[in-house]
Amino acid sequence: MTHPTDLLASFAAGTLPDEDARQVARHLDRCAGCAAEAASWQRIGAAVADRVAAVAVPPSGLLDAVLARLSADGAPRTAGQAASSEPPTPAATGSVALPRYAAVPGGAVGARAVRILARQWRLVDRRVWPVAGAVLALGTGFAAWAPSRISGTVLAMVVPLVAALAIAGACGSGTDPAAEVVAASPTGVRTVLLARLSLVLGVIVGAASVASLGLGWFDAASSPPLLFVAWLGPVTLLSAVSFALSVLWRPAVGIAGAMALWMLRALAGTGTLDHTVLNVVEPLWRTSGPVLTGAALLVAGAVALSPHLPGRASRAYGW
Repeated sequence: MTHPTDLLASFAAGTLPDEDARQVARHLDRCAGCAAEAASWQRIGAAVADRVAAVAVPPSGLLDAVLARLSADGAPRTAGQAASSEPPTPAATGSVALPRYAAVPGGAVGARAVRILARQWRLVDRRVWPVAGAVLALGTGFAAWAPSRISGTVLAMVVPLVAALAIAGACGSGTDPAAEVVAASPTGVRTVLLARLSLVLGVIVGAASVASLGLGWFDAASSPPLLFVAWLGPVTLLSAVSFALSVLWRPAVGIAGAMALWMLRALAGTGTLDHTVLNVVEPLWRTSGPVLTGAALLVAGAVALSPHLPGRASRAYGW
């Protein structure tokens, strides 16, 4: 038989059918690797059994009592609200009405969103930040050295590329070191992706905004609002392309797609592109309603499809 990797946990727990257990045992006699893995499962099982044995057995009827408290009007009773009679059992009421949770602005939902967003910082590859910062700093320095009339053009080339590469490295499939933990948590894949995208894109946009303000202070002829408008549309577009391709396929595809658009824009300034291609590329490199809307649709499509991709568990609660 092939290496019974998927059966070793059940074999160690003693839950395999007799025939399967005998086959696995014969395999372990001649496969040191599987034998070592089976021994690891046995040690885990023994540790879990020890912890379970140390926990006191809950009193009988505890579950029925909890479910009975959740019945009736759907509000759990406090310790001071003793019932005047024996609380009804789920069988007596016919059904259990669970309390409806109403989110309070700034309450639990907001705090949970902040925690999810903050935790993404630890999961992003640390190499993303110094690389993105170095490229952005070099681009800003070149924009400051260049004539004022092309400062916006320089930033419109540098900032989108930095954002696209950072997003591919942080949001792409297979780039999450805690993927198994995320998949097993009650937080949906979509929520994690949106939090990761918000974090990375927020940092890049914030840094680019500071760079635009710095250029405006350094050179009075460079207007920060005009610099901001020059790179906002391209950043949104390339980030969306990089995000969608990285999530739906892999980071290399996202980087390739973003780089292809970036190269087309770079060639557009040299006059080597055909007019038809030029007429398509130029509008994409502007801050406009169609560009922002298209980028939003790309992100929404990738987020909607992400839980259904091979290798990612689709959870009913989604978000």
